[in-house]
Amino acid sequence: MAKSDERMAKSEERMAKSDERMAKSEERMEKFDKRLEATRKLVEAGMKILVKSQKEHAEWKHEMGRTMKELAETQKRTDLKLDRLIDSWAKQRSNGHKK
Repeated sequence: MAKSDERMAKSEERMAKSDERMAKSEERMEKFDKRLEATRKLVEAGMKILVKSQKEHAEWKHEMGRTMKELAETQKRTDLKLDRLIDSWAKQRSNGHKK
C-alpha cells in the first residue's frame, strides 16, 4: 500500500503543479488580452486621426487649388495692364523729340 500511497502523492503533486502552471498560463493570457485590447483601441484611435487628417488635407488642397487659380487669373490681368502701360509709354514722345 505504501507504493500506492506514494504514487497517489506524486500524482497529486503533479496535479498541483499542473494547476499552478494552468493558473500562470491564464494570468499571462489575461495580460495578453488586456494588451491586445489596448493595442486595438490605439489602432482605432489612430485610424480616426488618420481619416480626419486626410479629410483636412483634401480640404486644404482644394482651397489651395482655388486660391492658386484666382492668383493666376489676377496675375494675367496684372500682366495685361502692365503690357498696356509699357505700350503707352513706348508710343509717347519724350521731351518733344521724335524717336
